[in-house]
Amino acid sequence: MKFKPILLTLIAIVSISIVSFAQPQGKQSYNFTRALEEAKKGNNADALDYLSKEVSENPNNGYAHMTMAILQADAENYNDAMTSINLAIKKLPKKDKEYTGRAYASRAHLYAIAGDTITALADFDRAIRINPDDEDVQEAFGQLLYELKRYNEADNAYRRIIAINPTSVMGYMGLGRDAYAMGNYEEAIRQYDNVLRMYEDYSSGYAFRAEGYLKLGKYLEAINDITKSLSIDNDAKAHHYLFEFPDNQITLVVTKLKGMAVKNPHDAEWWYYIGQLYNSKKMYQETIEAVRKAYDIDAHPVFLEMIADCCRELGDFPHALEAISQAQQMRPDDLDLISSKADILGESGDVDGAITEWTRYIDKSPDFFGGYYRRGFFKDLSQQTDAAIEDYEMSIMLNPDYAYAYLGKGDMLLRKGQTKGAMESYRKVIELDTVPNTSSCAMYAYFALGEKEKAVDFMERVIANDSTDCGNYYDGACFYSRLGDMDKALGNLRTAFEKGFRRFHHVMADDDLELLRTTDGFKALMEEFQKEPLTTSDEESSISKKSERVEIPFTPDGGCASVKCTINELPLTFIFDTGASIVSLSQVEANFMLKNGYLKREDFVGSGRFVDANGDITEGTIVNLRDVDFGGLKLNNVRASVVRNQKAPLLLGQSVLGRLGSIEIDNPGKKLIITHSK
Repeated sequence: MKFKPILLTLIAIVSISIVSFAQPQGKQSYNFTRALEEAKKGNNADALDYLSKEVSENPNNGYAHMTMAILQADAENYNDAMTSINLAIKKLPKKDKEYTGRAYASRAHLYAIAGDTITALADFDRAIRINPDDEDVQEAFGQLLYELKRYNEADNAYRRIIAINPTSVMGYMGLGRDAYAMGNYEEAIRQYDNVLRMYEDYSSGYAFRAEGYLKLGKYLEAINDITKSLSIDNDAKAHHYLFEFPDNQITLVVTKLKGMAVKNPHDAEWWYYIGQLYNSKKMYQETIEAVRKAYDIDAHPVFLEMIADCCRELGDFPHALEAISQAQQMRPDDLDLISSKADILGESGDVDGAITEWTRYIDKSPDFFGGYYRRGFFKDLSQQTDAAIEDYEMSIMLNPDYAYAYLGKGDMLLRKGQTKGAMESYRKVIELDTVPNTSSCAMYAYFALGEKEKAVDFMERVIANDSTDCGNYYDGACFYSRLGDMDKALGNLRTAFEKGFRRFHHVMADDDLELLRTTDGFKALMEEFQKEPLTTSDEESSISKKSERVEIPFTPDGGCASVKCTINELPLTFIFDTGASIVSLSQVEANFMLKNGYLKREDFVGSGRFVDANGDITEGTIVNLRDVDFGGLKLNNVRASVVRNQKAPLLLGQSVLGRLGSIEIDNPGKKLIITHSK
């Protein structure tokens, strides 16, 4: 039984009392009042302190006990929450049916979390008998029945909700979800239709209906609903189902997403969705082209990171390094970017550079086991055996369940001739890695222990588990090379290359392939696939090899750099701010630009709701700046946000800076030096 969703429902239901709690009649105590105030602010620890004082002074305050139970459950202190809710049930006034019923419903959730669903159902039954018209309790009851796969009974709860409130979203959504679970997809769609007729902007309704359409093979209807849902609020379920279409429908999905990109030219997410879809199909060149368009709309480092990852997969390490380095300029302390650059360096053959980057990662995150493992891996490749062992041992210390660290340690100990210690490490690998999958390494441990049949069986099950993963075949090549079966090793390496594996430098350095590299077949295979690598073309690359330096003067301004910039032909002065994500304008400048023609209605990203009845731009509005001239460097379609503070300085953020290139600040010369792609 899945209890996490039940917990979320528990908090969602009982926390209504935090916002609009039925409080005792008459004068309220100081401690209870303060507890409610702190709870509303999210200061749960302070609220619990006040509640402890309250129940000490007024032990019969059932409302205080119930509030305490809510906060304790939120902190996952379920034993304490159970004690508090039992006291609440005893102390709450019996005439207050609403909160007495909710107290029993809350206790039902706690029993469900503990796995006692029989008692939980009994408590729900009592809660409903006390107050049968409480929609939230009925919904919680229906949720538990759904979790227990008692769909017909759950339907009864949802129908009671609809009887109480004929416009209830959750009632119809619950019926639709039950119908879907029972395989009645047409009925599920009918229930979601009911919701969307009442609430046409309810994004989850479209996402759930798309799920039903997918099951029925109605792909056009499904993608229409998914794009509608994503256009409303980027619904997570809709995003998930974007990747659930069969391969023969990808053209349809991409066509619809491109249509949304055309209709919303200032929204980068549509090109990003296309890129994610292509990436999920390992269509890396297409991914790069789509994500580059997203980046042209919104200069965000996540787009550069995806470009770098795809170039890496294609074996195009120069462009991968350029993209990831540019992303790091925008977010120099981002751990994901540091780790990506480290691996790109290592796979391109710069093992020392990889070690340096992983050291930088460890300096910023010294308690993460993965950093030590990866640094140890590259030290292993560079024959720094003792240093590699130290890193593997630190990785094990921080995460004793990580099998790969034991494997690396075992290999290093074996290299040093410490056979006993190596065998202990290999046995630990087998103890931890029991299910063959793309992350497995037990086959190597079995072989090292002399259990060849088990090793071969485990390796073949890894490949069978996901025969589309090129990495599994690469592991197969490494494994069979260790075994001395060169034919199988070469066959697996060929399949890995055919499925897109392009990490040639790693292939040439990996000690697992040492024997295979001595064969003529290996040399011929490498020549075959290195002749025509799946690489990005220079003509289409987002990062050109040709660049130039531009110097832009600035004026010191309170510790910042003030620079001149022209926006839609309007000269303005901006504060150069590498920490700002996008350009920001105060309402003064934004309103001036709108009322004097420097901004047009179509420049608003979204809709006209960002302009109030007086024609003024409201806070949080995102506008598209059609033309930006920064020191002679011209950019089109740059995003900017409007801030409330009338005196806020104009900030030149990463939506401009990230598209310019490498930026240096020459303080003595009072100039910015920008190295950018021509």
